Amino acid sequence: MSSNFFSLPPEIRHQIYELVLLHQEPIDPWVKYNRRQELTPGLLRANKTVHRETSLLFYAQNRFDFTMGTHEDVASFLGQIGRKNADYIRHIYANFPELLNLDPGDVTLEDESVGILAKIQSSCANLRTLTTSLYSTNAIELNLDALDNPKVVTEALKLVNTYFRAISSLQEIIVEVYEDGPSDYIRKEMDCHGWTISTTKYVEEEDFDRSFSDMDNDVYNYDSVGDDDVDTYDIDSDSDFWRRARD
Repeated sequence: MSSNFFSLPPEIRHQIYELVLLHQEPIDPWVKYNRRQELTPGLLRANKTVHRETSLLFYAQNRFDFTMGTHEDVASFLGQIGRKNADYIRHIYANFPELLNLDPGDVTLEDESVGILAKIQSSCANLRTLTTSLYSTNAIELNLDALDNPKVVTEALKLVNTYFRAISSLQEIIVEVYEDGPSDYIRKEMDCHGWTISTTKYVEEEDFDRSFSDMDNDVYNYDSVGDDDVDTYDIDSDSDFWRRARD
């Protein structure tokens, strides 16, 4: 990147960063990316000055999609980007916690879900919003509705809320659901916990593929470069983007 770029006023540089780094759809760290024009995180590796100016923007204003990751995947990703960048993350899109046992008085969550929430809690100190995916939330609603046991529904959602609220920085919990849900009681219980209910009209056989679904994973991989190596940097040849994007 030429020095002329840095002669631009900071607000102009910020606008350019927004155009190349921000995306409306959540970023899935584990999918393959081909459409580099839609997201250019390699910019974080241009040089140290650009890295300082873009890291907060990239991590704080994008949403990160953890729905396809295991507990180990989430832990690896947050470890690779480093504590500082993990602390920048403000918005996460995740699956609704899975319920393991639904016996009255003994409702428990799957260890995998507990592990993911615990890792988010310990690593993302400034998280503001946690959104649960439409499909996972709908599956839980159908499961709870099939029990035909309001007491278990109350107990289960109270337990989930306890894990959510353990992330003390959270300002909003958003649950994506279909407009016509299986149970008004379940929705009322969700609302009682202060969750924001985001409804979507059900459309049969609609294609829900994410805009990132066929992008090439290489865009997130790179070798270490310094301030003087900008012209030789080749994002296509990189192999470890997230780790090297850390501070």
